[in-house]
Amino acid sequence: MAGVKPPLGAAFLRLFAVQGSWNYERMVGIGMGVAEEPLLRDLRGSSGDGGSYRAAVARGARFFNAHPYMCGLAVGATARAEHDGIPPAQIERLRAALIGPLGSLGDRLVWAGWLPLLVATTVAVISLGASWIAVAAFLGIYNLGHVALRWWALRAGWRAGADVTGALRH
Repeated sequence: MAGVKPPLGAAFLRLFAVQGSWNYERMVGIGMGVAEEPLLRDLRGSSGDGGSYRAAVARGARFFNAHPYMCGLAVGATARAEHDGIPPAQIERLRAALIGPLGSLGDRLVWAGWLPLLVATTVAVISLGASWIAVAAFLGIYNLGHVALRWWALRAGWRAGADVTGALRH
């Protein structure tokens, strides 16, 4: 596994489409599968069979519902688990176990923490006389924060693999 250099950049860019793939049946599962696919390409092998690759991509596109900014943690962890040869049933349990914590943590960090803090600060600065510059600063800082969170989540998930609880603890 040490020689594998994962295409994290392609997976990271695809994470921005996770919310656009939302539907009632799989929630953001299709977007998760699309984001995970570049990390799974090495599973195709040189034989051209690609059975494990197709099965892994299909598993990645099943039901998943968590905060969209934190989905990268699950994408990285499950893709790494596929590379590490963890049994499919255990990977399914890992995905199911990550739904609640990633949803809760993302909601607390972003919707109940980061966004209200920045909005309150922006409103206070505007009330002190700042104009559109405060709004532009808000947009820049907010987007910088959520992009950094997505990148951290993807890299932490890939590094940790099935032992992703350590990354969540930190």
